[in-house]
Amino acid sequence: MCLEKSAPSSSSSQHEAALTSEKIARTVTRNDLATAVMTRLPRLSRRKALDIVDCALEEIAEALLQRGECVKLHEFGTFCVRERTVGAGHAPLAIEGVSLPRRKVVRFKASLRLKQKVERAPARAPARDSLRS
Repeated sequence: MCLEKSAPSSSSSQHEAALTSEKIARTVTRNDLATAVMTRLPRLSRRKALDIVDCALEEIAEALLQRGECVKLHEFGTFCVRERTVGAGHAPLAIEGVSLPRRKVVRFKASLRLKQKVERAPARAPARDSLRS
């Protein structure tokens, strides 16, 4: 996705850098979540909002990692832990192939509602720092 309406540049590395910058600009942090909680509950202090966010994230992590449960957040999506099978890795400089061990990974499946909101959302301009390089 190109954010500018100018002609595409000849260098693909510049285009990749713009996409990376866009991804960084869209990162949601713990503080962003706490600010959203404070916006909905104006009497809440920043410390209490951070405590609420931390408690929610710890509960999600515990359900996924310790109890092996799926976590469904209404109108957002579902997080599940699944077991990856042993697979062949790719190491271009190695003579023989690399074997990837069995491991657990978290899988996220976005809800239809979230997908629709993302598709309708207007494109945001990249961060100012990313335009300098």
